[in-house]
Amino acid sequence: MIELSRKKFDGEMKLTVTRAPTQETIKELRHELGLVKNIVDYWKEKSDKRAFGKIKNENISFEKWREIYSQHGWIEISDYHCFYNPKSISIENETITAHPSVEGNSDNEQSGTWTSYELDKSYSTFFKVWNKYYQKWEFRLNKLEKERFDMRRVSQTQATRIEEALFVLLGLSPSVQGTTGFENFSLSERLFETDSVEYQDYQGNKLLVNSNLYSNDGYGHLEWYLKQKEEYVLIERLATRGQPSDFSDRLSSIKFNEWAYKNHYLEDRVPKIRNSADSPFGEGFAFKLFSSLLETGYIKGTFDYNWELADGMSWASLNYLTSELVNRNLIQTTSPFEDIKKYIHYGSAYPLKDQAILTSPDVLSHTNDDKIFLQECDLIDSALINVEPDKAIENKTYKEKQ
Repeated sequence: MIELSRKKFDGEMKLTVTRAPTQETIKELRHELGLVKNIVDYWKEKSDKRAFGKIKNENISFEKWREIYSQHGWIEISDYHCFYNPKSISIENETITAHPSVEGNSDNEQSGTWTSYELDKSYSTFFKVWNKYYQKWEFRLNKLEKERFDMRRVSQTQATRIEEALFVLLGLSPSVQGTTGFENFSLSERLFETDSVEYQDYQGNKLLVNSNLYSNDGYGHLEWYLKQKEEYVLIERLATRGQPSDFSDRLSSIKFNEWAYKNHYLEDRVPKIRNSADSPFGEGFAFKLFSSLLETGYIKGTFDYNWELADGMSWASLNYLTSELVNRNLIQTTSPFEDIKKYIHYGSAYPLKDQAILTSPDVLSHTNDDKIFLQECDLIDSALINVEPDKAIENKTYKEKQ
């Protein structure tokens, strides 16, 4: 008899997290990513407006840059790699006179008063790094939203990294870390760091401009947001025995799992008996499917209980399995993605029918997910070969609608 509730932590538990924190965390992170997109748009606008919009996103030589401003009647101060607009100011004998204009005559490049070659170049650089950062995290959130929660990273090792522990408490799968897209993921990573750019204004003042991508105490925007979460503070104290100043980025996996369980961040996933009376594929076909999938290593568990995907298998491949059952005429049903859940446990709030392998056009987001996905599909194909000779099973609901 399976124990339905356990009040004490047991290291052999099959721990999991509830759906609620997963979706709430994704929602919060998407909001923060929207703020990042605003910054991307800001730098893009600055970049696109360089040299009267003649440069766009491409780099430009100093000679061509100087030619554009000269053609528009601006006056060069060659010592400073700078131009000023004679309609806004005049400079005679080191005396600077501002002229009235509809743009307010503020002494900065935004007002159309002056411009610097180094400053103009920096706009393109800053837009590119912010855009890469945005695309990296957009890819990550897409992956996290669809990823099957997997505790192996913090249950099969003696030590747990603080980022992995934080993901667990937030309902995110810690096992995505270390995979493509999360390579060596750390809250303190600085993948798109740039140097400050020094330039001079039309008066020769030396100025600095930076992308400010890591201006939050050395952290990126999303990393800083995660670091401010209450869960991070709790883990830090757990890892350092209440001494945040003596920070350690690792803690005991057993200690963490026990603490997370006792504080209701994790729960023991107890297998549930299937309702054999509600078996849309028919129990005969279901047993052949179960036996084949179990033999290939795609699922685990017992036939009479909800089957579990084997460690490492994804929701995307469960989508493939369901689609193939229909495409090969092994089942006939009007709702295959709902029917499959009556046999195989599905623990995501994201619709199974929408699960698909993730892709990204950005070169930094190239992933080996497609390769892993194909390996899972190979297991499924091998299993289905063993059940294909059987006659397709029509469920009663489908027949009644004909």
